[in-house]
Amino acid sequence: MNRRLKRALAASFSPPPPQRKTVFLRTLPQPDLSLGTFLWNQIPYLRKRTWLLSCGVLLPAVWGGSCMNPNVLWITAALLPFVALLAVTEGTRSAVYGMEELELATRFSLKSVLLARLCLVGSLHAVLLLCLTLLCRGTGAASFGRTVVYLLVPYLLTAYGGLWLSRRLRGREMVYGAAVLAVLVSGGYLLAVGWMQTLFAPWNFPGWLLAAAVLSAALARELALTKKGVEEAWNLSFER
Repeated sequence: MNRRLKRALAASFSPPPPQRKTVFLRTLPQPDLSLGTFLWNQIPYLRKRTWLLSCGVLLPAVWGGSCMNPNVLWITAALLPFVALLAVTEGTRSAVYGMEELELATRFSLKSVLLARLCLVGSLHAVLLLCLTLLCRGTGAASFGRTVVYLLVPYLLTAYGGLWLSRRLRGREMVYGAAVLAVLVSGGYLLAVGWMQTLFAPWNFPGWLLAAAVLSAALARELALTKKGVEEAWNLSFER
């Protein structure tokens, strides 16, 4: 088609700029809902297996703590990548099932729902990590600070990698990629236990602490990029 004709058609059918848009949006009824109530209402939408499988990691930790088995720390740390996998798949469920466009037209913005679900799962996992730290610390395998870091590193690595993959893969491919990553991180951690005297020695703890700090910053950046990538067209945001 002729370029001049294209420009003429675009000029003829271009929509006029909206007038009094802000005033009109202010006249629409706003949901009288507090942040706490909004978060509470999102709990039933989280899959039950997310709660059950996350809490299932406590079982080997409780068993190891009762037996005073120092190896329970490494076993628990190797299971945490799969807990992080649950958080990633829960936060990206809309994209996996191709429901993003539909959820963009719901009462609350997809960004608000996504952040609420990640906040709920993250809070659960924070409490879970604290309980696991106390249980593993009771076996005397490492100090409290070292136990926290040894548990955090595989979790943060899987969570960061899973979110990174979620921005590059779509649908089931993202789930499979994140699952493979969790298996690799878990297996790599178990293999690292073979070099326990070197890798987990007290003088190497600053390196683990640095890895935890870097992964925390990288995870925060991925969360920000994920939030930014969620489109908010056709509905009002929960945030005011």
